[in-house]
Amino acid sequence: MRVLLGSFFVLAALLVSSESSRDLHSRYGEPDIERFVVRPGIGLTVEYGSDGQACQMMIEGQKMLIAKEQPPKGMSPDVVSGILDEIVPFSVRGNEVGNAVESMGCSEVHIQEYGNVWISRSTDNCLPLKPDREMGVRICFKRPSCPPNPFSLIAN
Repeated sequence: MRVLLGSFFVLAALLVSSESSRDLHSRYGEPDIERFVVRPGIGLTVEYGSDGQACQMMIEGQKMLIAKEQPPKGMSPDVVSGILDEIVPFSVRGNEVGNAVESMGCSEVHIQEYGNVWISRSTDNCLPLKPDREMGVRICFKRPSCPPNPFSLIAN
């Protein structure tokens, strides 16, 4: 009886097991959003447009998908710059069109507009400066299949 009961629980656990990435892809097709680990403790979330190409990307310290409030995890500016150069090299960005800086207290947001993309970097500039002071980077591509003008501060 114990063996039968134990077998039942094992079989039930197998039937209720979580879906794999392959299972979900075969059932629903390609995702419109994906998250990658680009460096230890640093995630890259990518949202795709109708053409299947990246429209928006977010670089930020890794966090749980479903959790109560989590304090943002800082990142090294040098590491973030390296990731930016990998995923949006200057040859892809185009010429710099303009930039803006917004500061409030210790927080600073620097927005750069290029011919093909906007890049917004959030930094914690409280003194003394922390080595891991980059809080997040948002990259938005300027393509017809992507939402228009996310940064109305510097572009029309």
